[in-house]
Amino acid sequence: MASVRQIRSRIRSVRNIRQITRAMKMVSSSRLNKAQTQLLDARPYAFKMHEVIRDISARANRQDHPLLQVNPGGHKAVLVLTSDKGLCAGFNAQPLQACARRLQAEGGKPDILCAGKKGLAFFRRVGVKPVHEWAGFWQELSWRHVDEIGQQIIDHYVSGEWSEVTVIYNRFKSIMTQELVQETLLPIKLEPAEAAAPSAAGEYEYEPSSDAVFNLLMPRYIKNFLWHAFLETKAAEQAARMAAMENATKSAGEMIGELTLSMNRARQASITREISELVGGAEAINN
Repeated sequence: MASVRQIRSRIRSVRNIRQITRAMKMVSSSRLNKAQTQLLDARPYAFKMHEVIRDISARANRQDHPLLQVNPGGHKAVLVLTSDKGLCAGFNAQPLQACARRLQAEGGKPDILCAGKKGLAFFRRVGVKPVHEWAGFWQELSWRHVDEIGQQIIDHYVSGEWSEVTVIYNRFKSIMTQELVQETLLPIKLEPAEAAAPSAAGEYEYEPSSDAVFNLLMPRYIKNFLWHAFLETKAAEQAARMAAMENATKSAGEMIGELTLSMNRARQASITREISELVGGAEAINN
């Protein structure tokens, strides 16, 4: 059995860890509130963008747009969104495992695009070199980052290098739940019935033409799609870290209770042993 001094030292260490995890939980809670607000604020724009694209695609010559065409000579690409930091339970494991299964099923042929330091570290361990990698921006995520990433993806697709681009990320559902999502980013798929649906607000006139406006909006539509995926990932990361730190704080409290009980038992055993030695010594002197 460990000595009282050793157990007391372990209790101090666990208390320090609990203090850190409690502080990290509070920080994640604050960041989660900001991420949720940012996500909710972006939804009206996304809904209106989808409505406009749906309306204008029924009038424009959308069959000729390069972002709607399948490039038969290209190969597939997969964009994986992970965090820059750990301590968020299995948050990063879900999209990385999904990507690994896709690589195994397709013989390692898809090009990997990775956002986040944890994803980069994973692919280095398994010997996969991402075609593009982005990291170090999650804490200060802005439209500028997504605009640059989206433009690079669009340029590669329009050049015919890729036939399909899939995005794998975690969607925020609640503090305790993140949903793994695998969505096709390119080519853009507009259902014929949806595209031909008339606008609820009536007919619109576009200047200089519906084709010109459609061609201008399509890259923006792709970047807005990515923007939402990044916002969902950011909110899901903070929720996962908050839950992980809450569980760690709770576990630290339970460990402190167990160690305190062990320390009391060790102290009681030490006192009992000392009393026995005193009694034995007194009896020896009397005899």
